[in-house]
Amino acid sequence: MARFLKFISVLLFAFLLMNMLYLLLLSKVDWDFSKTKEAHGFKNQQLKTLVFGNSTSLDGVNAEMLSEQLGSTYNFSVGGASLESNYLQLKNYLKNNAKPARVLLFISSAHVNYKNQFEVNPIIEHYYSNTFMGTSLKDIPLYKFRWLFVENIKKLLSANHRKAEIKKGQLQIKVVVPDNTVAKIKMDDCLNNEDYNNPGFKYLWQIIALCKQEGISISIFEMPCWKNAQNDCGDLLVNNKAEKNTDSVLIYNLNNVTRCNTLLDAKKDWLSKNHLNYFGSVKITNEIIRILSNPSHQAGLSK
Repeated sequence: MARFLKFISVLLFAFLLMNMLYLLLLSKVDWDFSKTKEAHGFKNQQLKTLVFGNSTSLDGVNAEMLSEQLGSTYNFSVGGASLESNYLQLKNYLKNNAKPARVLLFISSAHVNYKNQFEVNPIIEHYYSNTFMGTSLKDIPLYKFRWLFVENIKKLLSANHRKAEIKKGQLQIKVVVPDNTVAKIKMDDCLNNEDYNNPGFKYLWQIIALCKQEGISISIFEMPCWKNAQNDCGDLLVNNKAEKNTDSVLIYNLNNVTRCNTLLDAKKDWLSKNHLNYFGSVKITNEIIRILSNPSHQAGLSK
């Protein structure tokens, strides 16, 4: 019996060690893991601008340029992050650091993500829940982050991906994948105020409410897509119908076909489907800075 218990103990130790080594490896080589670890560890920072979103803003929003124009900036965006994930990130930052002047929230044009049941990105959950193994077998790191093993093998085999850098939270990568899609004959596909009041956008409004409570300005942008997913919608003023006396919020549509045609080169500015490369991020960030610097935007914030 003693021999059997010793054997089980050795197996358990080896299993735990493998999981710990896997997490250590991910924190060193995986973009989302390494930057989430860094951002979660922020203490007593005095950033002026916080950027939140998913993989589209991880690639597409240049925090170095924003820092030059708006003061110190960090891009907290993580691939696959939900609005709930962004809310947890913002709450944690405000708990441990000085209040920023502004929050920039970038939402994907693949709105289906916001209509699913609420779920937190596993990487964010790992760091922000402060637990190693979780409460079920599904929380075991080797199982929970199994998809990252294949993804990082692909990155290691690609010379262009090995040259990628994380700067102020933004993934800067110069890989070029042309957008060879064709714009739809009838575009439309506009969300309206009712859409932004469906349950999937619950944490959008919680982020807005938290910023209002803390006296932080918030600006929201819809990220651009390839031509076949662009629309001809304008910027949209929305309000939370569930709450009385809630300020309206203007959502800037960077996925508008005219904007995209003016700003982006379909042959040079894309990293992958709906994801901007470094060159595209410079162009779209210039547009973001232009919008934020516009007197009408400043007047709206002062109301």
